[in-house]
Amino acid sequence: MHGSRSVHRIMAYGTNPGERYSYGEVSSEDRREFLKALGVVAGAGAVGATLTDLRAEVSSGATGELAEMGEAIRAGMTGSLDAALLNSELSALAERFEKLPELEAMGVPEAGSSAYAELTEPAWAINEHLADVSFFASAEQNLPAFEPEHIETTTRQLLNIETLPATLSEVGFTEPEQTALVVNIVNTREQLSWWMPTVDYPSAEVAEEGVVHEYVAPLHQRSAEGSLLWIDGLDNFLWQNEVLLTEQMIDRGLWDVKSMLGGYYLMGAAARDLAEGSIADEHLSTLISGSSAIMIIGQEFLIDDVIRITDDKRASIAVSG
Repeated sequence: MHGSRSVHRIMAYGTNPGERYSYGEVSSEDRREFLKALGVVAGAGAVGATLTDLRAEVSSGATGELAEMGEAIRAGMTGSLDAALLNSELSALAERFEKLPELEAMGVPEAGSSAYAELTEPAWAINEHLADVSFFASAEQNLPAFEPEHIETTTRQLLNIETLPATLSEVGFTEPEQTALVVNIVNTREQLSWWMPTVDYPSAEVAEEGVVHEYVAPLHQRSAEGSLLWIDGLDNFLWQNEVLLTEQMIDRGLWDVKSMLGGYYLMGAAARDLAEGSIADEHLSTLISGSSAIMIIGQEFLIDDVIRITDDKRASIAVSG
């Protein structure tokens, strides 16, 4: 569930998300747009395309506030993370990424298939555990909403986590794909502004379109579970709409799926490292916000790329005599 921000806040971003989203490869123009948003003016073709290249251009900025947030997230959980469980399910999730080429070759699943749903099984186990120990609730309580400043701070710090490329490589993200995940956070940031912490939604007691807060999951849980639910539903949706789907729609949808799973892997890895006591506080808050942003963006574009089948992009249907 997301909510619309005020008009002035959306317009303040000044982005055109549909034209700035990278499907696994970032153009020079989009790379320059990304750097410009972070206050870096780069000449045409002057900056390389890897996360390491971008790190050399973008300073990390102040991390003290991020560290305080991470410390508060640790303290705010009501239960203890199970490192063994998280390690086991993360290993299983990493194996699911190996199935993505099979899905690409398959195109549209057959009737009754669970090929897409099988991708998310380990993530659901991680998700249940994180919810049980109040990981999501603590994250929402101690992290700000996706305001421009927080998006910029998070992205700067993501680039300066030296282990990030290796973590993404574990699940098959190439260097261009790694760059696309991070660049998309800034270049399509308008989508992030639509998602709010639960407390920011009007209460059903005072607004006709309000919500019952206790029934709305924390922001980062919504980003995670929403991703998994969208993926789970693709088996039936793609099969039902096969005649309307183009190869481009399926290919783009697979990138959206890979992005969401990649975001979940980053979140799960951060929780695992927290359980093992091997993550810095500023990296914990950065990875929770960053992974949630990746999952939110993946959902928003999956809807546009595949779910919302408009006349201008659907496949032509031959009409017999």
